[in-house]
Amino acid sequence: MCRAFYCYELVPDLFQIVALGALLRGTFDMDTQPLGAGDSSGSARAEKPLNRRFIESATEMRRLAIEQGDQAYGAVIVRAGQIVGEAPSRVVVNQDPTAHAEMEAIRDAARRLGTRDLADCVMYSTSRPCAMCEAAAYWAHIDRLFFGMEAQDGGAPGLGRC
Repeated sequence: MCRAFYCYELVPDLFQIVALGALLRGTFDMDTQPLGAGDSSGSARAEKPLNRRFIESATEMRRLAIEQGDQAYGAVIVRAGQIVGEAPSRVVVNQDPTAHAEMEAIRDAARRLGTRDLADCVMYSTSRPCAMCEAAAYWAHIDRLFFGMEAQDGGAPGLGRC
């Protein structure tokens, strides 16, 4: 199971509490977070000034998931500074164990772009993608993953966690 314990069902505002704590400590500035120290890939660097906007969009998807009675996760897919796919978690609402926010955002981007090849795209998610979602991002050729309120650079998706 990708997410064995759903703490958001017990404490729905835990995500906001953690973000508020980071803000009060002065560590909540996504615009100044390093993006993969020593990495020279252009696509991730091009997205840096927009990290805050895209993580906020993923957080909006997370809010929508909670509002709809689902698990508290959200994700967006970005290409050339534009959101091309977005989704809240739909696991509960659709009774589909594969309908994680990241999977749904990949599906949305593929539909909108008319291709399964999402090269030059970056995924922003409210939490670290599970092994299934990271593998899907790998097979969709997504360039890079960012997750959490601080837009932590998860690097290029891989199959290592499967």
